Amino acid sequence: MTQEPINPYQPVASVTDVNEHELSEIQFQLTRRILRSGESKYLTHSSSNRRLIDSLVIIALSTMIFIVALSYGKYTFITSMIMTLAGATFVFSALLHRSKIEARQNLSRYGMVDGAVCTVSMSAGEVTFTTPAGKFDWPASSLKIYRTPKGHLLLPRERVFLIIPKANDSTRAEYKQLIKAIKSHRGRITNHSTGPVSSKMQASG
Repeated sequence: MTQEPINPYQPVASVTDVNEHELSEIQFQLTRRILRSGESKYLTHSSSNRRLIDSLVIIALSTMIFIVALSYGKYTFITSMIMTLAGATFVFSALLHRSKIEARQNLSRYGMVDGAVCTVSMSAGEVTFTTPAGKFDWPASSLKIYRTPKGHLLLPRERVFLIIPKANDSTRAEYKQLIKAIKSHRGRITNHSTGPVSSKMQASG
């Protein structure tokens, strides 16, 4: 019996054809630098529509103040411009600070803090983060994913961010395979809940 020749043009199996149970578990240690890098990206992408509306409202109010101040003379206009710009900067900074504090509180609740040793894996369409606080699952289809200089950032619907650092205990190939697997599930409709489920919560239930 002769063996059929291998077709060199046959497409290579994609990551979606790989059994998710064969994906390696990625282990890493969080550092302050990694968390701050993720936080910066999180503040940029989280609630972007709401921030756009806030910015437009601030700009509209500032413009109205400038127009009214013009009728009171040059000195009043310059003074009002400086005060309005300072006020707008303060308001916008306050909005960012509120989101930052909320994200840090949620990270602490999930055990993702400076020095924490965490693992991330994927199975049955769910991304699992194991931290000192327990095990938490998110449906991959509900996560937004962004690339950062320090790794990849996952944004669930909750006000928190999940980061998978490039500097981890696994190989580069295993890291890339996990990221591709998560990306392949984005936008899929599943019957899973959209929020995290803690193994400790499951045990207590």
